Amino acid sequence: MSATCKMFGFMVKQITRDMMMIMLVIAPFLVGSIFRFGVPIFEEKILAGFGYGSFLVPYYDFFSWLLAILTGMMFAFIGGLVVLGEIDDGIAKYILVTPPGENGYLLSRILLPGVISGAMTAVILPVFALTKLSIPVIFVMVISSSLCGIITSFLVVAISSNKVEGMAVGKLSGLFGITFFVPFFIKGAVRYVFIPFPMYHVGVWSKDETPVSLFIAAVLFAIWGAVLLKLFRRKFQ
Repeated sequence: MSATCKMFGFMVKQITRDMMMIMLVIAPFLVGSIFRFGVPIFEEKILAGFGYGSFLVPYYDFFSWLLAILTGMMFAFIGGLVVLGEIDDGIAKYILVTPPGENGYLLSRILLPGVISGAMTAVILPVFALTKLSIPVIFVMVISSSLCGIITSFLVVAISSNKVEGMAVGKLSGLFGITFFVPFFIKGAVRYVFIPFPMYHVGVWSKDETPVSLFIAAVLFAIWGAVLLKLFRRKFQ
């Protein structure tokens, strides 16, 4: 375990040398500040002038969910970029033959950033949320956003050939988390196109409070994770 922690520490050093990755770490705090302080000011100073002072109030919970998803994906996404950078530099395969091995590499680059993203989500939400969130809701936010981030990291590494492509794939994979909002804004049969995405079912749970939706989301997270893990491992074979 100590060797894995050292491997993680090496990744942290890489992050501190890359301004883009530093900005990815800072971004959730900046966005949270904008939501927490900017949205009420926007309502009070601008929308109120047009007679829509409370227009955004019904959507305050959406800002919290968007912040949770963004935090989970940003922190975990960094791990995926580090892996792609190590592949570009030709050192990833050499790291795999060190004592921590492939499992240690997976833990330090993907799973630990995912866990940290969950911890950061749990810290950021109570500070920047526009409404008071219950403990069960925060718990679901933390777990789902962390899993979403881990899957995003797997996806970025699995289908990208280099770090530049990884940035592009990372932007597209953001759609994976945005499917949470589909049940609220898309009506009719077209919404069923998003059934394979676990965050869609988390959105259904948030909208209708149906526990079975969380079970479906958990199953889909497991399926996505298992498939992408295989593709991730193939990258080093």
